[in-house]
Amino acid sequence: MTNAREPSSAKDWNLRGLLAIAFGHGVNDFYSGTVALTIFFVATNAGLSAWYQGAVGFLWYLTSSIVQPLFGAFSDRHGRWWFMPSAVLLVVVSISFASLAGSLWVLALLVIVGGFGSALMHPEAGKYAALLSGARKSGGISVFQIGGSIGFALGPLAIAALLAHFGRFGSLVLLPPGLLAAACVYAGIRHAHVAAQPAQETHRATSSAPSAPVDKLGIALVVGSTVVRFLTTTAFMTYLPNLLVARGGTIVQAGQLVTAFLLVGIIGMYLGGYLGDRLGSVAASVVALVAAVPCLLAFFFAPAAIGVAFLLLGSVFMAVQNAPGVVIVQSLLPRNLGMALGLINGVAFGAGSILVTAVGVAVTRLGPETALIDVSVMPLFGAAAYLVVARRLAPALMRPAASA
Repeated sequence: MTNAREPSSAKDWNLRGLLAIAFGHGVNDFYSGTVALTIFFVATNAGLSAWYQGAVGFLWYLTSSIVQPLFGAFSDRHGRWWFMPSAVLLVVVSISFASLAGSLWVLALLVIVGGFGSALMHPEAGKYAALLSGARKSGGISVFQIGGSIGFALGPLAIAALLAHFGRFGSLVLLPPGLLAAACVYAGIRHAHVAAQPAQETHRATSSAPSAPVDKLGIALVVGSTVVRFLTTTAFMTYLPNLLVARGGTIVQAGQLVTAFLLVGIIGMYLGGYLGDRLGSVAASVVALVAAVPCLLAFFFAPAAIGVAFLLLGSVFMAVQNAPGVVIVQSLLPRNLGMALGLINGVAFGAGSILVTAVGVAVTRLGPETALIDVSVMPLFGAAAYLVVARRLAPALMRPAASA
């Protein structure tokens, strides 16, 4: 693999291969995006309480996110090019049958199977994204992440319409297009694997050489910063409806704002790839996380329309950190690219999403506005973690990538 300390030319950047990875990520996360509403649908039809809904939702986070580093470690040692398309197929099939589940146990089994498929897909895809990016690591990772974000944003919209129209057969409607998409992923990843061979051989040669001890504290700081960022994003996504309805808005308006809040994050992911390669991963992350705080706070104190604009800008800034964070951890774990992606994409996302329950306690006791104002300053802790990481990185890893 070519890392930030090695020269690289424009030919190392393989856009076709990266788009294949992004498409596969998008298909996977589209079906992942349907899970929460499908669980709600099945639990409601079965007359089960929200506790059961939450329990199955936790199974999804556990199997699809938190265990990703374990699948990443396996992929780093025994990975095959067909792992990713096979994992996508597993997600498509299991989640397409989810709304047909006649009991909570069947639903839980389908969620676990689909979760394991997603947990295998992400580290394998992240590994190939790094191999196909040349020196422009942040840019390559951002392409991969943008594909997933688009898919995840469209999933809830699609499954809501299908469940409303077809009832318990709603998710099954997604099976035929999913099988076709999985076949396209198979073809695309096969090509990407061939394209990545030169970089993979270089990576093997580099990995076989003696390396410095793993900087566990540096990795923990980057992962912890990402947890804080995910927690902030998830808290706003979850409790903005509480705030807007308390202010006299409607649930429809709340849904529109939450959707916009998530979608503009895609702009931030693109900027993260661009700025990470030109300013350096640490500098881009620190600047963006610090800039996010006044934007989020302005939402509460500025006039309504201006406040919404600042809120969306804050979402853009928070998303900038995505790709640079992955690049830093992959540089600290050069022999374990898949595990590195699993730590950022899996553990950080899962932990941040689970910790949002603590924000729920604050919302209950203090009200949504006070709780979210407190949450708005949390990206500063993430920025501070990156400043500590900067002192631990080798100077060559702090330099921006060569412009392509």
